[in-house]
Amino acid sequence: MTRSNQLSKREQDVVNLLIEGNSNKLIASSLHISERTVEFHLKNIFTKYQVGSRMELVLKLGKSKPQKLGESTVAPGVELAENRDQPSSRNWVTPLREAVSIISKELGMENLLNSKANSEADSSTFFGAIRVCLAKYADFNGRAARSEFWWFALFVTLATSAMAYLSESLASVFLIATLLPLLAAGARRLHDIGKSGWWQLYLLIPVGGIVILGILWAQQTDKNLS
Repeated sequence: MTRSNQLSKREQDVVNLLIEGNSNKLIASSLHISERTVEFHLKNIFTKYQVGSRMELVLKLGKSKPQKLGESTVAPGVELAENRDQPSSRNWVTPLREAVSIISKELGMENLLNSKANSEADSSTFFGAIRVCLAKYADFNGRAARSEFWWFALFVTLATSAMAYLSESLASVFLIATLLPLLAAGARRLHDIGKSGWWQLYLLIPVGGIVILGILWAQQTDKNLS
């Protein structure tokens, strides 16, 4: 018996809404139940799937690639093993879009865009730095503290590694998608120490370039800057 068959009808409804990227509040509203009841169902679901968080559950479900709970994972037209290495947008574009949607809702991106000042105040924390850097996706102006840049760099590294475990193509696409906000954050970090963002051109130098920039990104804020 699979874990999906062990879930009750209500638990299946909760998981279906969760993997669509809905928050507990939205799940409760859709199912006409309280948030406390949603939390109760999620606790049981986590136990049955042997995970500790929403993201672990999404990753586990993504690995097994179920389209709907209770639906067979073996469907007509499945690719043959020898074709798995061939690039196919159907293989990773849809999962990437869903992953971005889930991550955005988990981090409260809608509240972030409506409250820029509040986001900047959170930039010293892990999730706060992620929110700020994603909101300033292509903003090369302004300044960024060390915590903001390094927390976001850590997020990109961890997320890319996790996606590489599922699919190298997915990891490559995610890395490309986050390259611009990472460079933007790097430029703002350089501004914070009184350097030009163009110093990031050192990245073109193999090995030595990243070492030089790593040292610069790690420097303290220039207090002489207004």
